[in-house]
Amino acid sequence: MIKDVLKEIKNSKVYSKVLIGKNLNISESMVEELTSQLVRMGYIKEEMGSPTCESKCSGCAVSNCNINPIKTLSITSKGERILKN
Repeated sequence: MIKDVLKEIKNSKVYSKVLIGKNLNISESMVEELTSQLVRMGYIKEEMGSPTCESKCSGCAVSNCNINPIKTLSITSKGERILKN
């Protein structure tokens, strides 16, 4: 199940517990727990985006935001290796 969540995160433009839960037929709280495990295991990392979007990340699905910092998830090289297996 952890690998399934990792795949969903990789294939999503925006992290959504609701969407991942729906796609995998699990609860949002389970998605949150599995995501926390992925962070602890070093397969993904969480980062807080700039509240003013100073980076102007054109690839971001919410690149026009300027209200609150956005938590992003990225797959680490360790996570990429797991996905290839």
